[in-house]
Amino acid sequence: GSYDGTVTLSDKTPPNSYRLTVEGQGKPGFVKGNATITLRPDGANTIVDVGGTVEAGGMVARLGQRLIGNVSKMMQDKFFSCLQSKLT
Repeated sequence: GSYDGTVTLSDKTPPNSYRLTVEGQGKPGFVKGNATITLRPDGANTIVDVGGTVEAGGMVARLGQRLIGNVSKMMQDKFFSCLQSKLT
């Protein structure tokens, strides 16, 4: 489905961490989520730790509750693949 929403960055501690808050509303229902992203050095590399929660309501929650974890993992993988392609 399509959603209108907002994404907010907060609790910024550059270059170590930040919080990402997402809220969306659409015909299929609503989605709210929080993620904490922490960056930590590991030699010449950077380790990215991501932890979060999601809350969904409406039809999307009834039909897609089991898919939310898989979809969020897929979206993270796409994001980091795109980021990596831009850095190399």
